[in-house]
Amino acid sequence: MAKIDLGPIGVALTPTPDGLLPSVVALEEQGYPTAWIAGGPLAGLEQVVAAVDATERIRVSTAILSVDRFDADAVTALYADLEDRHPGRLVVGLGGAHGARPLGTLGAYLDRLDQPGGIPADRRVLAALGPRMLDLARDRSSGALPVLVTPGYTREARARLGDDTTLAVEQMVVVEPDPGAETTLQPPSSVI
Repeated sequence: MAKIDLGPIGVALTPTPDGLLPSVVALEEQGYPTAWIAGGPLAGLEQVVAAVDATERIRVSTAILSVDRFDADAVTALYADLEDRHPGRLVVGLGGAHGARPLGTLGAYLDRLDQPGGIPADRRVLAALGPRMLDLARDRSSGALPVLVTPGYTREARARLGDDTTLAVEQMVVVEPDPGAETTLQPPSSVI
């Protein structure tokens, strides 16, 4: 599977009723190549549409849409709409399969996305931590999005995925040039 060009650094955002659009627009103005929108607090897919519509260049990725919460047909329609109006700007990040058979649940969801008119595997990434989920991400998507992992884990994940697969690692950081400055952490953002 081909890697997705996400740039060297992106920013993860937690959608809030009044903070998402100004944040995505500001990130684009600052030159960030990718904005990752957290799927857990997402009120609905229309927030993703609004983020892409409000910008011109920045790639927007869902990080992640829970397959237990967002219907595959609705996600496919979201992708088709945005691909038609803003080609190449949406990356669909998926995960959140819970229950007795999470790999089977996610695999069945991916089967639906693989249908004609669905979402190409090279335009999606999967939340992945364990070895079997990393294998699924490598085999059925463009790559993996592990969250809050160590450098050692990142090396192991890269080795398992291979060099031709996207590995977007989310780590929380504070961007401040003065190490002595007092900063107030803002929970909605992290750097990927």
